[in-house]
This record gives sequence, C-alpha cells and structure tokens, in this order.
Amino acid sequence: MAKNISDIIIKPLITEKSTALSQFNKYTFEVAKDASKSAIKNAFEVIFPDRKIKGIQTIKIKGHRRRTKAGYKLPIDSKKAVLTIEGPRIEYFPEVS
Repeated sequence: MAKNISDIIIKPLITEKSTALSQFNKYTFEVAKDASKSAIKNAFEVIFPDRKIKGIQTIKIKGHRRRTKAGYKLPIDSKKAVLTIEGPRIEYFPEVS
C-alpha cells in the first residue's frame, strides 16, 4: 500500500470529459493502483483541507499493447478516481464556457 500522499494521488487528469464534469464538482485524478477509496479520501482531504468529499468512483484502466519498431511494448495498467466534492472549485482545472 502506498504510504505518502503523493504516492496515492499521482496527478489530475485534464481531458475534455473531465473538464465537462468539473461543472458538477466532479474531478478526475490518477491514483495508485493499490489505493483504496478511504486512502484516496484521506489524501485528498490533506491536500485540500477546505473541501469535503461526497462520493468516490474508481476505475481500473487496462493498458493496451503497443507495436514498436523493436516488437511490442508491454501495457501499463493504471487507476483513476472521480471525486465528487463539496466546497469551492479547484483552481487548476480549466473553466467550461
């Protein structure tokens, strides 16, 4: 199990879909593959103490095999979490017009 907060929440995922979800106070983050929902919640509340989490949805993403010049590249699996929060907006997510 990941111990540090930076090992649990790796980075925010800023895509077209996650930007549209930010209108509804839903934010998408890449998290450690072995992180539980309670660990994600604790890490998020340490990083953003003035926001509370209403819900967490986690999705396991299976990596796709890629063809390269030397053969095939092995897939890298990952995990992402969609967090529904209460409180002010998170500033580094872009605005949707």
